[in-house]
Amino acid sequence: MLNGLPLNSAALNALWQLSITPPEPVAAPTSLVWACRVRLGVENVSAQLTGKVRIEREEGAAAIAELSLYLPEAGVDVVGWTGRPLEIYFQHLVDGVWVEERRFSGWLEQPTYDPRNRIVACEATDRLQDLVEAMEIDAIDLLAGGVWSEDVFEALDGRSRWDYAMERMGTLPASLDRSVAGALRVTPWARKAPIKVFGPGTTIDQSLSVEIAKLSDRVNRVELSIDYRYSRLRQRSYSYSWQHPDIEGWSESQGFCLWRHNTTELPTIDMITDALSSAGLHSMGGSFLTVPLSGVYCDPPQGWTNQFDNLVLAFGVAGGVRWVQPITEKYVLTVEAPPSIAQAGEVIRRDGTAVESELDRADNWESEDFSTTEPDAVIDELGDAVINLREPERLSLAIRCQLATSAASILSAHRGTRVGFQVPTSMALGIDLVHTVRLEDRCTAEGKTWSIIDELDIDNQTAISTLTLAISRGGGEAADPLLPPAPPATNPGGPVPAPPFFSTQLRGRGLMTYDDEREGFAGNYDEVDAGTPVDPFPRRLQMTAPDIPAEQRDEYTAEKTATYRVAIPDDPLVL
Repeated sequence: MLNGLPLNSAALNALWQLSITPPEPVAAPTSLVWACRVRLGVENVSAQLTGKVRIEREEGAAAIAELSLYLPEAGVDVVGWTGRPLEIYFQHLVDGVWVEERRFSGWLEQPTYDPRNRIVACEATDRLQDLVEAMEIDAIDLLAGGVWSEDVFEALDGRSRWDYAMERMGTLPASLDRSVAGALRVTPWARKAPIKVFGPGTTIDQSLSVEIAKLSDRVNRVELSIDYRYSRLRQRSYSYSWQHPDIEGWSESQGFCLWRHNTTELPTIDMITDALSSAGLHSMGGSFLTVPLSGVYCDPPQGWTNQFDNLVLAFGVAGGVRWVQPITEKYVLTVEAPPSIAQAGEVIRRDGTAVESELDRADNWESEDFSTTEPDAVIDELGDAVINLREPERLSLAIRCQLATSAASILSAHRGTRVGFQVPTSMALGIDLVHTVRLEDRCTAEGKTWSIIDELDIDNQTAISTLTLAISRGGGEAADPLLPPAPPATNPGGPVPAPPFFSTQLRGRGLMTYDDEREGFAGNYDEVDAGTPVDPFPRRLQMTAPDIPAEQRDEYTAEKTATYRVAIPDDPLVL
């Protein structure tokens, strides 16, 4: 927002057309009777003026004033003048009535005494920087507006408030200064309806000056490279299931009642949990078909003796693994003024920043124990439960700050042409740095006032003001909202490897050799066939977690490109 209006919602120089107030034509005076009134502190020191009074006010800068005072007598505490308020008024006689306008208000910066001539040369300033430096951060935010990001600039602790204000102003097509009345204000650069028109014969002869902006200064394309790095917390689950080869289901008749006729060694629940742990997996629960404790079972009923409650005939379990995958979103953004590029070719500036989210949650993600999925996790295309430690508001602020700074720099670069002219100071009254002025004498120009210099010569009785207009040229009506693009797709994709085939090796019923590499359960029948090797198979349960592909574990980078157009106002200028 800029003064209540959204940036890029219209051409930046179109709003002046809303005004219906016609500009005031300025007539050259036939004669001028003027005076200068100066107050230093509470004293009127106008009678002590000598030489020249010079007042210079420029867009976005502190106003300064220079004058000289004659000391008619000794004993004046000139050192005590430092820091005193100083006001300068221009007076002129209109229809027999003295009319005055304040042209400067500030504080005496440094008096310099000339003992030979008893003249004190005074320099004063409106202390723009000091006033801003004394403000609180919230007050600066309210005054300046704009966009600011700690990721683009520096942290505020211990830094200059003036620098901070200028960083905010750098994101706006506007300037910060202090009015003559003392108010801090932000003024848009955009041309409005002119407050005054200087027609033929109104300017001082041979005072016109035109300074054309250099091509090398007319930046019309800014290329931004913004890297955003954050952590993606991944959790992947693998399913393992096993059923004893001699049973046909999980019911008593299809399970236990079939197995008990040819009993074997069985895995235990603890063995399953240990196997998951050995595979680098965390147990995430499951279901188990266990051998019943002592009792009477099956049909016909038969007694059964068993004191172990954890012998497993079949199971289905899940094991989970966690890891942190670094993600980098790379934004390659271009802010440009196409008509300017078409006219003069590219004048490029490059900029960028790097943003990294370092949140504590990632520190213990891989090492902490878990048995469930975190409630804020979402399932991605790979089937993993993921949590993106992404700070979208922080990233959006950084991108908007860079885009706004780039657009403002392009607009600033295209208003570097200056048109200056001189008029009697009485004709410059009522014109401030916030105003637009039109010149129709020796050239046609219309632009926002960039500087005002008053030179009041007390000895020669001349009062001349130099007005300088900033002229924006570059063309273009189309502008794009300076909003961050949608983030790039950062899911690496690819297949998710499945766990190895889960098998069963039971010695004593046809199987004579043991394979140490095979996944699954190995054990022995309690009663073996004739010819079975004497050495029993080890009773063990082996699980292996698949390797995670590098593209799903290592840093993943995705790029997003976007181009934004800036509309540069075309101010009238005919030479």
